[in-house]
Amino acid sequence: MFEICDQAVILSGGWNRITSGRRHQRNVELFYWMLRENGFKRRNIKVFFANGATGVHMPGEHPHQVLPAAMKLAFRYHVQTMCRTVHCVDSLLIYMNSPTKTDGTSLLWDVNGDGMAEAGEQYTVEELQDDLASCAARKVHLVIDQSYSGEIAQVFKNSPVHENVIVFASGKDHEYSYDDEFTLHWVRANHRKDCTRKIHQDSANEVKGSSPVMREGDQGTIQSTIFGAPCDVTPEFSEQELRENYLGCQNLPTAEWLKVLASSKGD
Repeated sequence: MFEICDQAVILSGGWNRITSGRRHQRNVELFYWMLRENGFKRRNIKVFFANGATGVHMPGEHPHQVLPAAMKLAFRYHVQTMCRTVHCVDSLLIYMNSPTKTDGTSLLWDVNGDGMAEAGEQYTVEELQDDLASCAARKVHLVIDQSYSGEIAQVFKNSPVHENVIVFASGKDHEYSYDDEFTLHWVRANHRKDCTRKIHQDSANEVKGSSPVMREGDQGTIQSTIFGAPCDVTPEFSEQELRENYLGCQNLPTAEWLKVLASSKGD
């Protein structure tokens, strides 16, 4: 039997030691904990944070490996590989929490310390679009808590090559991100039962410093939890049902893989 899994990537640049504070590390830790509590396996969560020096700690577990945010090529290769591999990813969740330019570009890490954002030290909106184009994951959730995040959300709206992508941004294209409100709202939400859409709708009342926005490649396509389960069902799924059918990884019948192999040979 083969497996199809939920996958997550956390990208938090920080830029330098002055602009990257303890709260940014806390955001990474809180989001990581939330993912683990909702079935994402350790091996399926990749963390790119600051200069990579600090591990992510979760009670009862060994520190999780943290890679430098400036390893942009590694980050992009990982996302591209998941998006190009059929029957590999059920739900792909990407969390972004970095300093930004006004056009939505994420600043990663000032490796040479010259204060100038060179190509390898920033992640543009266009690069993110390219990495997620025609992604083979069943669902892609982008959760973005950074200034000008609306710039990112807008480019995915009604995009024909991002039909399975839904973007949740902390604010509009001209707004700053304040006090980690958006991140705290997402990590405190009831992901076991609530649709990501509902969590976004609730953020309108919870987030005071900005106006969260949601954009989709194809309107109404994604109606699920962060781990891909149907949401707002009555009666609610039991914990056993969630673990057997939705959380983490699920067995994929060999017949499904044989279909893929047959079609690839035909091409």
